Amino acid sequence: MMTIFDPAVVHRVMVCVTPQKSCERLIKRGADRARELGGEFCVVYVNKSMELNKDLKDHKILLELFEYAKSLGGYVSILAGENVYNTLSDYAKKNKITHIIVGKPLQNNFGTTKEKDIINPLIKAVEKNGIPVEVVE
Repeated sequence: MMTIFDPAVVHRVMVCVTPQKSCERLIKRGADRARELGGEFCVVYVNKSMELNKDLKDHKILLELFEYAKSLGGYVSILAGENVYNTLSDYAKKNKITHIIVGKPLQNNFGTTKEKDIINPLIKAVEKNGIPVEVVE
């Protein structure tokens, strides 16, 4: 999927979110970073399910995050793909993204992450294109 960015804009910040209220901080960081660079930002969510309409009803918070991003001047995109980091990497390349912002995965009481790590594979996938990935705590 392509987002229609202004072709004159050099810096494009991609903010990766999941349906969690805590992702608001990532969106704010992305908006601030885009403003600092004189660029634009987009918020992306990767949907691995084939039932997107059901998922959106179940994830009211995702819609709220999208509205928040729009209120700060950002674009929003829902991507479809089984492999999250490849989907994000492909989107970044096709849209000439210059910066990526992701959140550090939450940890459970045992100190291990709850989700499968996508950050390190994403960093490896985009480093060949010179795209820095900022991991926000």
